[in-house]
Amino acid sequence: MTNPWLDISHTDYENHMTAVDQAQVLNKLTLHSLQEYQPERFALLGCSTGNGLEHINTKITKTVFAIDINPDYLNIVHKKFKGRIGNLKTINMDIAKDALNIEKIDLFFIGLVLEYVEPQVTLEKIIATLSHRGVLVIVIQKNKGTAFVTKTQYKSLEKLSKISNEVDERAIDDFIRSKQLELLNREELELTANKSFILIEYRKKY
Repeated sequence: MTNPWLDISHTDYENHMTAVDQAQVLNKLTLHSLQEYQPERFALLGCSTGNGLEHINTKITKTVFAIDINPDYLNIVHKKFKGRIGNLKTINMDIAKDALNIEKIDLFFIGLVLEYVEPQVTLEKIIATLSHRGVLVIVIQKNKGTAFVTKTQYKSLEKLSKISNEVDERAIDDFIRSKQLELLNREELELTANKSFILIEYRKKY
């Protein structure tokens, strides 16, 4: 079966995420993370077309890894940011199946990806890339009696309901702590009466 992410155009995705106000929130959270942790090496999993990468301060962040399963999204990232981010590396991969061959990441940001994969398998790969005292920032979606993918006029996004699952926050917290990371911060950001984002930040102990 073809992964539904490969069948969703970048315009549908961008417009859908903007319509439900999630793109704007993820953008602000990316900015917060970059300003708070000032990484020299930054990785963004599920980068789509680069939402948030405009906040990269190239005087601080020297290398950026933009990772996504959809090569069309990455082509747009390259066109948008190749002149702004000197050492931009786009990586086309399926995090659920492929090896993640990067290292010494000071800040790894994962926004709304764990819902589409086996969380512990993916987190195992990501945590292995972190530098000494590297930071992991995760954004997951919490639903209260509603569908994971909000319905909009962009019907192609509805395919994602077949592969999405709500993330068990307690299970991933236990797993991450078992890998010698400490919790720095947790916040719940209400989007609507039925949906919220959970922001969780961890740092490698050593």
